[in-house]
Amino acid sequence: MSVLTIPAFGATELVDRDPARPGPGEVRVRVEAAPVHPADVWVHDGRLAALLPGTPPYTPGWGVAGVVDEVGPDVEDLAPGDAVLGLSDWFDTFVGTHASTVVLPARAVGRRPATLDAVAAAALSLNALTALQALDLIGLTSGTLGITGAAGGVGGYALELARLRGLDVVALARESDREFVERAGAHLAVRPADAADTAKALTAVAGRLDAVLDAALLVGPALAAVRNNGVLVAVTGPATPQAERGVRVETVHVVGNGTQLTELAGLAADGTLSTRVAATYPLVEAERAYRAVLAGGLRGAVVLVP
Repeated sequence: MSVLTIPAFGATELVDRDPARPGPGEVRVRVEAAPVHPADVWVHDGRLAALLPGTPPYTPGWGVAGVVDEVGPDVEDLAPGDAVLGLSDWFDTFVGTHASTVVLPARAVGRRPATLDAVAAAALSLNALTALQALDLIGLTSGTLGITGAAGGVGGYALELARLRGLDVVALARESDREFVERAGAHLAVRPADAADTAKALTAVAGRLDAVLDAALLVGPALAAVRNNGVLVAVTGPATPQAERGVRVETVHVVGNGTQLTELAGLAADGTLSTRVAATYPLVEAERAYRAVLAGGLRGAVVLVP
């Protein structure tokens, strides 16, 4: 099997290894597509070095779409030949998906319909699952939800999923993303290009948002937009604000969940969820893919295709 490794921060190397065998409760997936996320780039460039065990090499990669090619003992719901998508709980296991095969817990792998191709499914695997679990953590069944970064990877899926739940959504995004935001049924609060003025974009809705999903990690301005006794859920990051005014403040830590991934794949297959893909790269050109993600400004996933 081919495995992308980071032998030293800032470098990549494609190496050959014997494929790992799945143990009890595990499946091996032949990778057809694996997305690149900012966290992968930060592992590559060393920004997350303090969170990593030991020293390089590391293999990055969270999400995956492909086909099951072997199952371990005690796996009943998946079989070789099944088309799937899955998620590696990377910071718990450090098992990366930027490879030609990967072994994952069966609980973290879901089925995908034949009508949903691997590249599109890979775009869902981390971002849509994070959005779904963030909305579950918020727990809003009615009312108005604010979403920062509402046209980005997590925020875009959160917007579509929130509308499916019948929530009114105020989406913080740039003017250039107006068409996407309004097509999804949200009200657009324009985010200025100057991040220092972001709070001004939330002034009009401050105090009337029942909850905010802070996908853009705005922190303080996002908290200020939540009504008293509301909810703020941040996607990740060290700067989660302290609770105030009775606002419940939490951070979502995404966990691979095959049942939820199967649900998301079905929604994407029938067109309910968008699967935005900005670019694909062969695994051997992973550094180009990392640079594309690092440059930012993309609307859609960057996906590696072994």
